Amino acid sequence: MSLPKRSVIAQERFEHARILVVDDQPGNVRLLEVFLAEAGYRHVEGMTDPTQVLERMDNGPLDLLLLDMRMPVLDGLSVLALLQEAIHQDGLQVIVLTAQTERETRLAALSLGARDYLVKPFDTDEVLCRIRNALESRFLYQDREGEAERLEVLVTRRTEQLIETQFELVRCLARAGEFRDSDTGSHIFRVSIGCHLLAQAAGLPPQQVELIRYAAMMHDIGKIGIADQLLLKPGKLTPEEFEQIKAHCQFGVDILGDYNADVTRMARQIAFTHHERWDGQGYPSGLAGEQIPIEGRITAIIDVYDALTSERPYKSALSPQDALAIIQAGAGSQFDPELVEHFVAIYPEFLRRMQHLAREWTAEPATARRRA
Repeated sequence: MSLPKRSVIAQERFEHARILVVDDQPGNVRLLEVFLAEAGYRHVEGMTDPTQVLERMDNGPLDLLLLDMRMPVLDGLSVLALLQEAIHQDGLQVIVLTAQTERETRLAALSLGARDYLVKPFDTDEVLCRIRNALESRFLYQDREGEAERLEVLVTRRTEQLIETQFELVRCLARAGEFRDSDTGSHIFRVSIGCHLLAQAAGLPPQQVELIRYAAMMHDIGKIGIADQLLLKPGKLTPEEFEQIKAHCQFGVDILGDYNADVTRMARQIAFTHHERWDGQGYPSGLAGEQIPIEGRITAIIDVYDALTSERPYKSALSPQDALAIIQAGAGSQFDPELVEHFVAIYPEFLRRMQHLAREWTAEPATARRRA
């Protein structure tokens, strides 16, 4: 009896099924090899030592195992017990071909994942039908797994597109606020890069590191609610004016709203806490030490450094060396001392990235904004 006629693709799939025969009697193995080859199966292997089954599995996947029960060293039930992962997770099909007729053995084999149990001497046509049915199940399992993987890739790709769209909106909103307080708007990108580097150095989880890269852009979004005459005032602020400036932390929370997206939640934390101090003398809540979320503590260091090295209507820019010295001097009072140590460790790379961004921004502003 030959393989049943099917479509060209299906027929080739059956013909190329990988089948292993395990029986301690060489004559039985050879009989099945010839029988299956005549039926059209091209990849049939035989084995008389059941202890080598796992080694064979390591050399490549199988579609079907034809297994005897009564064998030395390892009987059929023991082999089935060793193949549980391949049977239940990889979809390996097992058909028992044996002379044992005991009900207990049959039930034990089926409970261990054998698809079928045939007693010798068997009807050859019946065996081919059982093999065909087992392989159909195997192929359906593979197709289902392949479709699941395809859908997973599709969902991942769409999710990444959605996240990227979300981050693009974050960048646009951050720049809308920043252009009111800066000649170039590049401050948000410098803070983004610096926070990303410092978060990595601090050992934050990869997802958190990636989020802070975007959320830190929103640290000063609340300045949208501050009057221009205060933001751009060339002289020193009065105490009353400074109190008005402080309100930008709460304005940032209000602008970002109560949306549950991860990047928005982190942006709210940063907007509200990036002016808190390690010693509790900051604003708006007077939080101290690790009461301040680590995202806020990271942003505080990078934001202050960038402010020190940037020219503003009310001050000149400091040199990078002087700004770094001020950050180091603030360790344990204004800033988290451990994070300051990390910042000093990454400072050469941080400075290189800032200089690279400055060159790009000067040469091609639009490109620099996209790449930052």
